[in-house]
Amino acid sequence: MFGAKPTDEMTRNAFQPYLNPGETLQHTAYGIKQPNILLIAGLMVLGILPGAIAVYVLMKHYRVGLTDQRLIILQTKDMKSLQVKDMQAFDLVDLKRMDVKTSIGPIFTNLKIADAETPFFAKFHRSYSKTNRSESKSIVDGISGARAFT
Repeated sequence: MFGAKPTDEMTRNAFQPYLNPGETLQHTAYGIKQPNILLIAGLMVLGILPGAIAVYVLMKHYRVGLTDQRLIILQTKDMKSLQVKDMQAFDLVDLKRMDVKTSIGPIFTNLKIADAETPFFAKFHRSYSKTNRSESKSIVDGISGARAFT
């Protein structure tokens, strides 16, 4: 929880063990999935500090990487950690056939994959780092067949 955020180079290095031979990492970004807003509101009613702690514990943190072959998602411990809790990957060819929706707003870039077996949603805040917005936009742009949120 304490300490500095990982550098872009450190983040890129975290993906190395998950790359296939010859696979090239092109872009990485940090994203989160927050609990449902109604749950957040309910927890805050119980008290600001306990509610904030509960929201922090329930929040999921992701490092998302786009390669020339796949979209790789690493769930990490928190926003400053590169300790991987879980990994999932989507082949870019398979993503073309999936229900993938994206949006780019003034603050967040959103990515939603509505896969029956391994659904995924994350939003990428522009102010996490100097490159998070441009990298998350590049990831979204690089996923063929993605459609904007409605």
